[in-house]
Amino acid sequence: MNLSGRSKIVSNFTPNDLTEVDNLCELINNSMMKHKSNKSDVDYLIDYKNGKQTILKKVKEVRPEINNMVVINHAEMITRNIVGYFLGNPIQYIQSGDSTKKKLIDELNRAVQYEGKPSVDKQIGYYQSITGTAYRIIYRDGEFADEIPFEDRALDPSTTYVVYVNDISERPLMGVTYYDMYDEENVYIGKRIYAYTDFGKFTFVSDEHDTVNSQDLIESEEYKVGGVPIIEYPNNMWRIGDWELSIALMDAINALHSGRLDDIDQVVQSLLVFINADIDGETYDEMREQGIVMLKNTTGSKSEVTSITNTLDQSGMNMFAQELENLLYAIIGIPSRNNRSGGGGDTGQAVELRDGWADLEIIARNKELEFKKSEQRALKIILHMFNIGKTEELSLLDIDIKFSRNKTNNLLVKTQSYQSLLSTKTLSPMDCLTIVDLVSDVNEYISRGEEFWQDDFANKLSNKKLEIEDSPEIKVNTQLENLPFDDFDEE
Repeated sequence: MNLSGRSKIVSNFTPNDLTEVDNLCELINNSMMKHKSNKSDVDYLIDYKNGKQTILKKVKEVRPEINNMVVINHAEMITRNIVGYFLGNPIQYIQSGDSTKKKLIDELNRAVQYEGKPSVDKQIGYYQSITGTAYRIIYRDGEFADEIPFEDRALDPSTTYVVYVNDISERPLMGVTYYDMYDEENVYIGKRIYAYTDFGKFTFVSDEHDTVNSQDLIESEEYKVGGVPIIEYPNNMWRIGDWELSIALMDAINALHSGRLDDIDQVVQSLLVFINADIDGETYDEMREQGIVMLKNTTGSKSEVTSITNTLDQSGMNMFAQELENLLYAIIGIPSRNNRSGGGGDTGQAVELRDGWADLEIIARNKELEFKKSEQRALKIILHMFNIGKTEELSLLDIDIKFSRNKTNNLLVKTQSYQSLLSTKTLSPMDCLTIVDLVSDVNEYISRGEEFWQDDFANKLSNKKLEIEDSPEIKVNTQLENLPFDDFDEE
């Protein structure tokens, strides 16, 4: 299967065109055809990650009874490691710039935690890694209303898509999610389709050909939540998964290890050759049972029993397998487990560079930039519902999206660097923490530090010393002390 990312679905319709149901039906029918091409890729990639890989279709023509099919699921391992590193800690909303709405931002963080947003983020991260794209829906509570006015869910990319306006803005035009319907005899009868626009929610029931018209509209309602509530989270601009371009390499590793097992089995179950001996089937079975070979020679030549063996060089195969795995890890950009052991003296940054941890950080940062673009669209819809009934409202300008990853690596080096920077008395503690990348939310840590240390806080001590040195009394006394005694007139 030739995989090269998922196609972006665009349309020449505008949001105003979708006020007419016929235009909406035409857009659904046209976009559904494009979506089905993406869906076949998505289904294949999800199956591959779950272990349904090419090696399971292996055919062996010589001695077909020995046919090992080994799935070494690198796809699962790669996705687990990348998503765990990228989204292992919850995304935080923090103050942006000089925003003074810290209490409201804390309330927003509590609201999204209550709705399980970190878990939804993790699901989106898995779909991104596997299929190259993912989808989230933010919707109103409706009849199941609770303390939080919105709900947050991840949607299956095999049954969800977003259509964009075909212009430079690439504005989301419509979001669609659906599920298949079957009758009592489990025969497919069509789809139940939910289409969301900037202003409305529409529910259709299609026929078995998956097309809809205005008569198939069974429900529509005004639905304004600040944008299209289905948000796409592309893994990158080409919507390519983290490992799909390396499927051929993973298949080669599976084939190599399956062949090595075949070789071992064929040695264990090697064919016996009887030379100048007459052995019938019954006699052969009796010899195998008793573990004794008895030959009856009817000729004058020497009788002999030998086996056919033609084995692989397992040590050479092991080196080749390791080379393939190293290539895979290098291409994907995940750390290698082939770490050097013994008396190596390199630590810290050298280890990160040597073992591939720096590559994993590069991957996470690239994904972070794409994730933020979609997260801002989701946050806009969340804030539209979150601000309802509040005297003071949050805006996107008040909030920065912060990704938290492990900050304890090279902790000694970071703390020493922080102390050195702080001792120069040219940078604030906030800038020093940012430079050494010691914490995730610098504003929050500085605020708590000031509250705890109060007058002993790092930059306040320096400021107090400067205030004392600059006081007029100190300046006058210093000037008098420096004057020569002869300059004073005796009176």
